[in-house]
Amino acid sequence: MQRLGCGLLVMTCLFLVSPAVAEYQEVVVDNGGSITGHVRVSGEVPTLPPQPVFKEHDVCGTTIRDERLVVGSGGALRDVVVRLTDVKAGKAVPRDRPLLLDNVKCAFAPHVATATVGQMLDIRNRDPFLHDAHALLGAQTLFNVAVPKGKTLRKPLAYAGLIRINCNVHTWMHAYLFVAEHPYHTVTGEDGGFVIDGVPPGTYTLSVWHELLGSVERQVEVQSGKATTAEISLSAAAPEAP
Repeated sequence: MQRLGCGLLVMTCLFLVSPAVAEYQEVVVDNGGSITGHVRVSGEVPTLPPQPVFKEHDVCGTTIRDERLVVGSGGALRDVVVRLTDVKAGKAVPRDRPLLLDNVKCAFAPHVATATVGQMLDIRNRDPFLHDAHALLGAQTLFNVAVPKGKTLRKPLAYAGLIRINCNVHTWMHAYLFVAEHPYHTVTGEDGGFVIDGVPPGTYTLSVWHELLGSVERQVEVQSGKATTAEISLSAAAPEAP
């Protein structure tokens, strides 16, 4: 089997620098359609060993689950970002609904999330010790803040793209946050399933991204009041870089 993750630097960069679109317009969507489906992994799936924990053993133990590749029954793939890439107008951005990123037992939860420009990010520390949240958009630091025990910090999400969040205090901790210009995005659950609703009728590009398995795109057509199904497979052996 090819090495897991080969060529992913190239694919991640492509995901980060997807073509810019005109500023998103919020409009009333009457009888919009939806896109539903699953993302599954095909081929021989490696089992990732637990990640070692180097401190705070009394709270976090000596290892934590490696959440970079979580596969369920039938190849169901968790933590895949699913989004539309070419939406120019649609439903309102949920600015009054902050996204919560927890620090709990030396891990970020959720490991992968999506949000929209204009929303807020709440970073909460439920552990009895200090954490840090260092957010990177490519090489650019968006923020790097201490998160004291029992506290919640709020940060605005002003930039679109794939953001990696690290904890500099506990170096094994990281999470991904994809911030879109529009609200048509989600993350797959334990069953690999996803739903994107309230979509204006039209033809769109559906893009999926996984931390280790890369990204693929598919064209989908959405009809008024109807559900479009998209079943997507990612190979367990990521392609080599060109």
